[in-house]
Amino acid sequence: MNKYQNNTLVEEMDAIILLNDNYADQGLFKGYIGIVMANFIKKYGFVVADFSNPFTGGCIQPVIEIKQEDFRVISGSVADQKLVKEFKDLFRK
Repeated sequence: MNKYQNNTLVEEMDAIILLNDNYADQGLFKGYIGIVMANFIKKYGFVVADFSNPFTGGCIQPVIEIKQEDFRVISGSVADQKLVKEFKDLFRK
């Protein structure tokens, strides 16, 4: 099993995508992509991630706990690259 099939294996600096709007009250929505800063899944059931504007680098949410069931790791697949493009397009001016 690998980190694309099992979130407990996610590593620092992995890109993750939100699977739901559970963090909408904090400005994060389904499809938003963030970077893992620390993995606490085995001990506490969450990762700490940073969500930034892909163009300006400005913080959307600089440090947030994301539950294991609310994200998945972005792979290099064509489908995931399309999701990355869609996320970036949200911030184009």
